[in-house]
Amino acid sequence: MAQQHDITSPQPETRGRLLRAALDLFTQRGYSATSVREICAAAGVTKPVLYYHFKSKEGMYRALLEEPFCRFGAILATFSHPEGSAAQQVLDLCDRIFTLFSEHLNVARLMHVIYYGPPQGAPFFDFEVFHRKLHDLVKELVAAGIHKGELRPGNVEDMSWVLIGTLNVALEEQLCQRRPRLDRAGLGRLIRLVVQGFAAMGHADARPGDEPRDGGRAVSGAGTWGPGAA
Repeated sequence: MAQQHDITSPQPETRGRLLRAALDLFTQRGYSATSVREICAAAGVTKPVLYYHFKSKEGMYRALLEEPFCRFGAILATFSHPEGSAAQQVLDLCDRIFTLFSEHLNVARLMHVIYYGPPQGAPFFDFEVFHRKLHDLVKELVAAGIHKGELRPGNVEDMSWVLIGTLNVALEEQLCQRRPRLDRAGLGRLIRLVVQGFAAMGHADARPGDEPRDGGRAVSGAGTWGPGAA
């Protein structure tokens, strides 16, 4: 049995251990079916220690989601004043989101359980607002590309859905228990292929050799905890 730590002798890794225990249990058993007692037992702490760090089970759930979604919002914010070609902007955006997703696979699995699964009493978390923000940003990048003559005129909504759908296929591949058939490089190839199909005749900005300009590093956000990639 894990050694239990009381609140009078706080351990620097206690918060992270509690979050990892809660994440595993929420994903495997569901939010409602997981008790505070079980989280404490898995983390090797007492209830007062959990309440000291998070106040409640709901506080742990929100902490698990808020850190990666804060970073997601920070990534989108970097494209508020885009520079460079539309093709490069779309490639950079998808690459950064893929990297962030890969760093938080266990949280992504929890999100899918909550978002796509049956109701299980989890506190409300507005996942939709992040979907809308991503969709709006992709539409802005596509519309800007058309306006600058980089992309041929077309239905911006449909073109955006094609790009987001391609990104989602690559992200969902990472959630499979088997080895993913699409990796970061594969996503880049697919996005470049799509953008080349959208490109205006004779425009060179969507050439196959383009690479993410920052090497795919996700934007850092507030918070010190992040569950490791599965």
